[in-house]
Amino acid sequence: MADFAKWLLWTCLIGLSADAPALADEMIRGQIVSVSGGDVLKLVDAHSREYRLRLAFIDAPEAGQPFGDEAQSALSAMVLGRQVTAQLHGQGADGLTLAEVVEPNGHLVNLELVQRGLAWHDYFDMQLKSEQGKYQGAVASAQQTRQGIWTLDLLERPRDYRDRAGQALRWWLYAVGALSSVTLLGLIFSAYDTRISAWIERQDELIKSSAEAHRLARIQDDAEQVERDRNHKIANREMERLAALRRAAEHQRSG
Repeated sequence: MADFAKWLLWTCLIGLSADAPALADEMIRGQIVSVSGGDVLKLVDAHSREYRLRLAFIDAPEAGQPFGDEAQSALSAMVLGRQVTAQLHGQGADGLTLAEVVEPNGHLVNLELVQRGLAWHDYFDMQLKSEQGKYQGAVASAQQTRQGIWTLDLLERPRDYRDRAGQALRWWLYAVGALSSVTLLGLIFSAYDTRISAWIERQDELIKSSAEAHRLARIQDDAEQVERDRNHKIANREMERLAALRRAAEHQRSG
């Protein structure tokens, strides 16, 4: 029973270590199975654990920028499908693990991209002062020999490009939202306009029906008044005839 308990505890510890996140300053080794852009990698170690890595202290051009495709091609040529060593430097703002990656020939990939003019030296606040010099030297060398991005007359840092693209996207979303709101209001007004038009039509029909009923009532009243006048005249004539007969009878008796 004691041996089983030890085995169970050992199994749990192995499972926990396999799922544990990569720590800063940890060194890992594995194969690069995918490359995204000019500075994002996926590494799988010997225990089949996957690590999503972003190259530390550099910022490669985005896909929509000049030399963005070249940066991705260069990174893929150096590491894709190959065994590399990665020195981890904690987690970045995007949730990816920051790392300096050394390819099989011993070249520091981060530094190599800067030397080729395919990445900026960036995020200095996360880097030791003693380590910044080699990156600054790589920048100076690329500028002097006009490598990659340093051949351009107009430069835009990837972080500025992302901010601009994000702002453009926000404005586009605002425009779509505004257009959707206008469309929705138009549909609402259209629905209400249809209902209002139907109500107005019903009111017109009621008014017309009432006017027609009033006209027919007036006609009926006029006809009845004519009949009353005619009967009144007949009654008057009859009364006059009877009065004339009485007078004649009285005249005969008196004669």
